[in-house]
Amino acid sequence: MELVLNIEPKPQSRPRFARRGNFTTTYEDKGMKAWRNSCQLLIANQYMGQPMLEGALRARLRFYIKPPQYLSKVKKYHQALLDEIIPVDKKPDIDNYEKALYDSMSGIVFKDDGQIALHDVGKFYSLNPRIEIEIEEMRWNG
Repeated sequence: MELVLNIEPKPQSRPRFARRGNFTTTYEDKGMKAWRNSCQLLIANQYMGQPMLEGALRARLRFYIKPPQYLSKVKKYHQALLDEIIPVDKKPDIDNYEKALYDSMSGIVFKDDGQIALHDVGKFYSLNPRIEIEIEEMRWNG
């Protein structure tokens, strides 16, 4: 199964804490919640009518991230940006992008992200920010 989500990848944010009298509550950044809702809608629209994946899963994810201005303004990098071959070697960490995406997919594509047994994940600069997903059930004779 393959999906292309035309949305700027966003890393999972840290939980926020607030004191309410004697209690401390945990909440999520509003921007993260809005991003996840948009992402879930894109996933649901593309995955509609297909059964939820079961068992162990193999995932191949590519996060295409908008390049910083210093990179996009330099002419010698233009073709590499078009070819989407410049790896992102800066924060945020790749696992934070992955976590935000898997949380958005849970309950639509698979029950829980704990089903991901094997993953191949990359983050690259691109003039066309998006997320590309390939996910499939791993078959074994057990």
